[in-house]
Amino acid sequence: MALATAAAVATPSAAASGLVPQAGPWPAPIIGAANPLAGTLCMLNGADATTNAGLRIWLRVRGQAHTAITRPVGDRTVVRGELRNRDTHRAISGATLTLAVEDVYAGQWVAIGNARTSRRGRFRAVLPVTARHLRVAVLYYPAVTSAVPIYSRRVLVRTSPRVWLGPPHRKRRTVRLHGRVSGSPVPAGGLLVALQVHNSFGRWVTARLARTRPDGRYRIGYRFPRAGRLTVRVLVPGRQPDWPLYAGASTGVGLRLG
Repeated sequence: MALATAAAVATPSAAASGLVPQAGPWPAPIIGAANPLAGTLCMLNGADATTNAGLRIWLRVRGQAHTAITRPVGDRTVVRGELRNRDTHRAISGATLTLAVEDVYAGQWVAIGNARTSRRGRFRAVLPVTARHLRVAVLYYPAVTSAVPIYSRRVLVRTSPRVWLGPPHRKRRTVRLHGRVSGSPVPAGGLLVALQVHNSFGRWVTARLARTRPDGRYRIGYRFPRAGRLTVRVLVPGRQPDWPLYAGASTGVGLRLG
């Protein structure tokens, strides 16, 4: 369907967000991080423990591993990983690891809990629910005498708003949408929202821009140039003034215009 569009509004990519952790030395101290073997009778942290350990972590979406993901506010996020001995290639089982997070805007790393590796050296940890973007890492102290841990890479969890889209009201080719954006206090001037259409090339195209009220509620009307079947959604672009969340969108709704 040909569609007259307003200014293009695209969902920011991970690379464009400016939040993806950079490679290199560990950047800062971690509040509350300590060797979990301190005060115990254990000398080594796990079976086949070594200072030459390989510590990997990742975030999974639809069965695929990622270093950065976007989740709606309130969704549970699980960090997964694996700990292995690089010399023997064996899993390090029964090891206690430390989970650390950093609020992207606060810039301070904090230890928030522990995870334990399985017989295969695998582990998982559930992150706290928050409306902030988080960088996440895992620490491993190989022995009770280890003063400095082995650090995993840093992964990123972006948080997006929840965009509710109510039942559309349509009359011939005119559609009126209403709904609400939630997840963080909306700026006094409202948020920019976009009515988008899923085109025949599999892409979302912006048809109309509008602003929410200070309570996050919005109304958007648009007269489509042709009759037919189409799918629409409402997008909240990221990088808006006084709005800490990433881009987010409602579920798509199918329409038949006649």
